[in-house]
Amino acid sequence: MAGHRGRFITFEGIDGCGKSTQIRHLKQRVESLSLPCWETFEPSSGPVGSMLRQCLSGRMKTDERTMAALFAADRLDHLLNDRDGILQKVQQGIHVICDRYILSNYAYQGVSAPMDWIQELNSEAGKVLQPDCHIFIDVDPEVSLERMAKARFHRDLYETRERLTEVRNCYFSLIDRFREDENILIVDGSKEEDAIAETIWEHISDLFEEG
Repeated sequence: MAGHRGRFITFEGIDGCGKSTQIRHLKQRVESLSLPCWETFEPSSGPVGSMLRQCLSGRMKTDERTMAALFAADRLDHLLNDRDGILQKVQQGIHVICDRYILSNYAYQGVSAPMDWIQELNSEAGKVLQPDCHIFIDVDPEVSLERMAKARFHRDLYETRERLTEVRNCYFSLIDRFREDENILIVDGSKEEDAIAETIWEHISDLFEEG
């Protein structure tokens, strides 16, 4: 991989859509080609991301505008920090797969905060690095709630039927808005796990070909 830029792939979707499972499949597929691959997530494990997790769990109280600003700040730190920053990894030729990125910020906070303002907050991150592909896994909110109920007892701030429906609708509005300029793949998350993984690989495998 010497001399080659790593790819940056992001996974999006409402909570419970199956992102974690598909990220695992994709990472294994990339590594099976003897290519370096690093998995990460947002909110990040950095200081701002840790604060955001407190907010999402309800242990810290704040409003949507503050949350939007914190997500934008966490994203810049996630990109640029010299410990495990995404930009540094990509420049070293490492492929990066991220669980949530900028579309999540738009879809979740855009329900209650001004979208133009959120985009402006994230404009610097967009200048630093754009994903090679956003993979949006779509499921009905009822399905996501059923999955989350089986997986754990605690629900985060946004994990209600009403909010997930609003966020899903916002995702589709964003996809319509950005699909001319961004590489966005929509995948049916109700299908079998292996079938979803194959669909994803069929659409992005060429990104990992050297040359």
